[in-house]
Amino acid sequence: MANNLQVRDTNGALVTMATKEVNGVHYAAQAGYDPADDMMKVKSLQKKFRDTFGGAVTDKWDVSVSGMAPTQSAGVLTIPSGVTAGAFYEITTKETFTVPCRIMIAALNGRHANNHHIFEMFSVDPVTGLDDGKNTLQMDIGGAASATVTLMKYATQGSGLAPLESAAVTVLTTAAYSILEMEPCSDEAYFHSRAVDSTAARSNSYVRHMSLPDPNALYKFRIRSMNHAAWKLVTGAVAGTGGVIRLTVAAHGYATSNTVWVEALNGVTNGGAQVRGNYVITSVDANTIELQGTTFAGAYVAGSGRAALGAAPTTVSLLLQFVSIQDYAELTAEITAGRGQIVAGQSIGVQTVAGSVVTATVSGTPLVASQDNIFYNDSVVAQAGAATVTGAARDVAIAAGAVHRYSHFNAFAFADQAGTMRIEVSNDNITWRRATEDTVVGANTPVALRIPVMTRYHRVVYVNGATLQTAFMLNTAYTAS
Repeated sequence: MANNLQVRDTNGALVTMATKEVNGVHYAAQAGYDPADDMMKVKSLQKKFRDTFGGAVTDKWDVSVSGMAPTQSAGVLTIPSGVTAGAFYEITTKETFTVPCRIMIAALNGRHANNHHIFEMFSVDPVTGLDDGKNTLQMDIGGAASATVTLMKYATQGSGLAPLESAAVTVLTTAAYSILEMEPCSDEAYFHSRAVDSTAARSNSYVRHMSLPDPNALYKFRIRSMNHAAWKLVTGAVAGTGGVIRLTVAAHGYATSNTVWVEALNGVTNGGAQVRGNYVITSVDANTIELQGTTFAGAYVAGSGRAALGAAPTTVSLLLQFVSIQDYAELTAEITAGRGQIVAGQSIGVQTVAGSVVTATVSGTPLVASQDNIFYNDSVVAQAGAATVTGAARDVAIAAGAVHRYSHFNAFAFADQAGTMRIEVSNDNITWRRATEDTVVGANTPVALRIPVMTRYHRVVYVNGATLQTAFMLNTAYTAS
């Protein structure tokens, strides 16, 4: 049965009721209600996509290829560039996604100057599902972006303008597998690099606020390898000789019959078709080219379009282990007011790290919850008779009157010969005062001293007795209690 039924209302009139069928039984449709579990579900993950390249690429991707011959083996998709100028290989998800989302790619790639390896989220027409050329989020780890394996470029595009590309930025080397991440949100977009299967945090992160993709658009994800040189911006488009598309590309350096890739050109179509891909060109002059075999239509949107010359690289391969995409909805919690208030008004997550302090305030008095202790090894060197060991100055690193995380300074000593120990304190690390009396440390008898932290600097002083030691240990510590 279809998931809707006709029922009669209180007046006997037929009405259609939306239902959900579970195991042959129809339940009234309610947003968030799951009749199988008989519960209302709230979830933030709208869509999950992952490809580990164990099956046919065409199962999850649409493929476009010219002049390249990818291979697939043991969960790795290998895309060799070959040496054909203008060759390319693209795979585009059949699935669509929305903003915000998170994209992760495990990739390996050497570099050559005449090759792009681009990972990109791009907006599509919601009816046709085709690239509309208006919004993108990109990472380029190809040699045309940077021939150095520890550099990449990222780009954002909104409102149909040309992608705003960064300078080359640092990432983990792509000579070995690493993880690349993209996180587009409605107000900012992040680009990350990190190690594979590592407990370490992200190694490099970058954020972009300008020229962001439209948060209300529909998107697909695409991976492309293309044998082309660096991008050059298009600054104009008009009808040229015989009505072909004529582009202004300052100091392009192209020659007639070159193959040039053109994209992100908005307002202009090729007789109604999108202008995107390889075109054989005619060089009109140093700043102008024409796309042979095209028909100019529309009106150029200023600031849109870019072009790249088809160029022959040395063969270099892009290897992919997986692509993972999480399309999620942001869940927000409002307390009493919005952001930007001087009173509590927005539920905001807090991240604490080692060495940080959580402070609560009651009637203007800060209460500190200490989060860490720390100890130091001052000496384990056996001392000569009557020798004095002055431990290093320890610093709470907080000025007087400020909140700090330690409550006590501690000292511990052990020696096989008798001696004495004391703790000294200082406000300025210059003038030192005794904070304890000289305390006897008997042979083979451990002794610990402890004082409250009431100055910034602390140290321990140990004086050996008359006999040469053969065993010695001197430690200090700051503790939270």
